Amino acid sequence: MKRFIIWISIMALTVAVIDILIGLTFDHYVRNNTLPGDYESIEKVLRNDDADILVLGSSVALNSIDTKVLEDSLGVKTFNGGGNGQAFPFFLTMLKAAIEQKVSEKVILCVQPGAFSSTGLGRYNLLVPYYGLGISDIDEKMSNNRKYDKYLLKITSYKLNKIWFRILLYHFISPGIKGENGYIGKPVPPSFPSKLPLNIDSITEERHSEFLEFLQICAHYNIDLKIVFTPLYNDITIENENKNVISQVTELSSHYNFEVYNDIELEPFASDSTLFYDNSHININGTNIYTRIILNRINQ
Repeated sequence: MKRFIIWISIMALTVAVIDILIGLTFDHYVRNNTLPGDYESIEKVLRNDDADILVLGSSVALNSIDTKVLEDSLGVKTFNGGGNGQAFPFFLTMLKAAIEQKVSEKVILCVQPGAFSSTGLGRYNLLVPYYGLGISDIDEKMSNNRKYDKYLLKITSYKLNKIWFRILLYHFISPGIKGENGYIGKPVPPSFPSKLPLNIDSITEERHSEFLEFLQICAHYNIDLKIVFTPLYNDITIENENKNVISQVTELSSHYNFEVYNDIELEPFASDSTLFYDNSHININGTNIYTRIILNRINQ
């Protein structure tokens, strides 16, 4: 029995040492290298932001605005820092990280109504490689996410288990048609979407608080913020005209004189499925049109 206890102790110690060594190696790699896929644009915003115009948001930000076209047309540095599948906690973290390096003149927040009617961190754990590396907002959100996360995230096997598949996946596939300045376009699909019903809800209390903080940061730093609801190919239902995401976002933004563009049923998108990859994302043909629309608004 004594030998067994000694053996178990040695094995536990060995596993702990190996885990620590792997963790130190991984953290060193992340500090000095860029992970593939989404991490290329994330790394730019977190550590090397120099954009005069910064696009933030979910995948609809990433796929809807060709930031190289904006940069070439406007003559100012422009970058797309959108993140696939992300929710408002991610947008807020990206904004905070960016302004620590450079305060952009303009921020374009591209979202869909669902970004305001959800709760929780969503796929925020994509940022777990940066936990403990000195980015306070990431450390705070992840430590407070679940009761034991601030302890478990010190264990490399637990930490990497959250994202290893996604990192590995991007060694073999591309999430879209990679452009420049962070933009990743959606290809023209073999078949085009049909309209599906979509109900627009109200802002949740959690998202209301996060959005208000986002607005206040932009106001404090005199950032020209534009909030854009990107085109959808859906049959839209709004049950409460005065208390839904779009009206609430517009009202909150008006207190800070920030513009809100409701493009979810914008023509020609609302009547042309060939401009979409699926019901939520426009394809590269749609992006060519929509980027020009955004460009015209900036020039006004």
